[in-house]
Amino acid sequence: MSLTNEDNLRLNVLLRQNLYALRIDESKMLIDALTERGEGRIVLNSNCRDEKYIGMVKELISTHILGSPIGYPVYIHRWARMGQTRKKESLQNLLKLGEPEAVVAVAHSENLPVEVARHAWWALPTEENARTLLRHQSVIDDALGQELAVFLMEFLPFEAEALRIVETVGLLLQPGILSEEDRQSLWKKAAHKSAYYPGFLISSADNLPLQAEPHRSYEELRQQLDSAIRDGNKAAELYLWIHSSRGRAFLQTIRLALKRPSQQDVVVALFNAIGFYFADLGLTRRFRTIEDLQSFNAGICNGDCEKTCQQLSTEIEWILRHIPDSEERVHALLGLAQLSEVLLDPICGGNDCLGSVLRKRIKPVSEPLLEMVSRLED
Repeated sequence: MSLTNEDNLRLNVLLRQNLYALRIDESKMLIDALTERGEGRIVLNSNCRDEKYIGMVKELISTHILGSPIGYPVYIHRWARMGQTRKKESLQNLLKLGEPEAVVAVAHSENLPVEVARHAWWALPTEENARTLLRHQSVIDDALGQELAVFLMEFLPFEAEALRIVETVGLLLQPGILSEEDRQSLWKKAAHKSAYYPGFLISSADNLPLQAEPHRSYEELRQQLDSAIRDGNKAAELYLWIHSSRGRAFLQTIRLALKRPSQQDVVVALFNAIGFYFADLGLTRRFRTIEDLQSFNAGICNGDCEKTCQQLSTEIEWILRHIPDSEERVHALLGLAQLSEVLLDPICGGNDCLGSVLRKRIKPVSEPLLEMVSRLED
């Protein structure tokens, strides 16, 4: 059995045009095409079961595009999302197959040209594809980035998965995407949906839409730490930053995020975002209890630490020597730098508690975290 003469003719005519991408609607038996002349549509006229007929259509398309009827290996989901490096012609050919998984592979490709990204968006206009495309600088720098941002902003209120919310907010807050008005709008919504806060800390920790006054001793600290910072002391640089207006806004955001977290994934994302900001200190963030974390940090402060932390210990020693009464704040800063989901594993691992049950369960780590914030704010 073969395709009807009419469908065979129209498909062959279509495939010989300068084709950019195809979409196949199997439920409606439609093929939409994007070509250099604009958009077109073919209504399929099956002469057998629709599923079998679609299979023959895909074989014809794949044979013409790839030289093989096998098509794209749609079952290799993990491989499609690994960020392969492909030539522009190869990427464009994948978009002509009408397979959503092939479009996903294109969206995850490294160094994606923006014109191919536009065609990939046309081929699969979903929220997942929008998020993937917004990871490419070429898309952010183009008007397409604004289009995707508008789409995700409209979709965000309907997103139910906490991690998707965190990821979406983080992507939207990349420089050059949202207007200041839209950023403020997102910030206001965070008051009703705590999953927004980790997204702000991931992408906008140095530019939070929150007015905060610097610590009362900030100017004095700036003078005291200036020479160490110029000499490359990362610990001194972060110690000064946490006392600046931006650092104080960072601390206030942590408080807001921990006020009423309702989902475990939000807390995990929050801890990862906090610890990641201090990655320049070179700490591994591997501890599973607050006690082990604090003991390790005490070793850094008194010089009794691993060789990999000797440089950090030297930097910390300089701060302790030159800044009177700074030991508690240094400990608190190192505590923030050690936060990660590893610390939550013994508490949250193996359960999916929500709401007030979650807040009660995480107290052994959330209360010490808030104490660290209080020390730095005092």
